[in-house]
Amino acid sequence: MSRMNKIEDLLHKEIANIIVTRIDNPQIKNTVTITDIKVSKDIRTAVVYFVTLDKNFKKVEKIINELKPTIKFYLSKNVYLKRIPDPVSYTHLTLP
Repeated sequence: MSRMNKIEDLLHKEIANIIVTRIDNPQIKNTVTITDIKVSKDIRTAVVYFVTLDKNFKKVEKIINELKPTIKFYLSKNVYLKRIPDPVSYTHLTLP
């Protein structure tokens, strides 16, 4: 397992944990599942993919993107990395 895979796995677990334990919005807390994270090679940016049970996934995507600063704040408290990647976007992953 490469270093990037370990970082992506760690961020995946921590963001999922933050959404369940720290976010008080029931539209996000109970319906969003983080499926994948892609971190850039310089560990400055990340794209977070998620799926939701809510039919209106655009609304959920907008809400979760508005929560980016809050999620990054909790990430910085829980994860010990030289740099915490800045989530560029939270993108809904459409399942076939």
